[in-house]
Amino acid sequence: DMMAPAQDCLQYHTAASGTIATFNWDTSATTVSSSQYHLSSQYYDICIRRTRSYCSVCFSPYISGSTTGIASSYGVGASSLAPAQTAAIGVLCTGITTQPAAAGYGDYLEIANLQPSIGTAGSVVTGTRICGAFFNAAATPQTTHATACSFAIPFKVGVHFDEEESIKASPIASPDLMKAENDPAATKGAGYGYSGFYLNYWQNAC
Repeated sequence: DMMAPAQDCLQYHTAASGTIATFNWDTSATTVSSSQYHLSSQYYDICIRRTRSYCSVCFSPYISGSTTGIASSYGVGASSLAPAQTAAIGVLCTGITTQPAAAGYGDYLEIANLQPSIGTAGSVVTGTRICGAFFNAAATPQTTHATACSFAIPFKVGVHFDEEESIKASPIASPDLMKAENDPAATKGAGYGYSGFYLNYWQNAC
């Protein structure tokens, strides 16, 4: 059945463009509340049906904060490097949250061959995990959100949220930004690391 989703797809989206979000995200809100928490112990796939003659799918946050303290709609685990909140990819997204001394990298998304910007069909990216306070697939840690795309078929986003969150008392000192998921958006546009995600997606023609 060509209309049926691939195996193990808990969410299945059939439009060429739209939005995807973690369970428990209030998609009616136009801003991101500090009380927006994702569910814990979540391990599932979000699948997007590939439209005929389309070869890639791109993602970016649906809500983008433009000032410091106004969060964007992507926050998956703690940031990767102090003192700034940053995006994190690959091995930095360990899938393990440890307290109190280490880091909150227990949550991540898995998107095969995720590339910065539109990417190219012939490129192969070995790292598939993305986490942190910014959605950005660049190789070096970034402090802004950016479109990221994948040519991997089927179009799929793996959600991996462990059972814990790394929450620290405020104010959070800059050396601990990579440990805590509840920093109040210290960097412009950063997301709350415990919030999850609400992303735009769109497919691109071959």
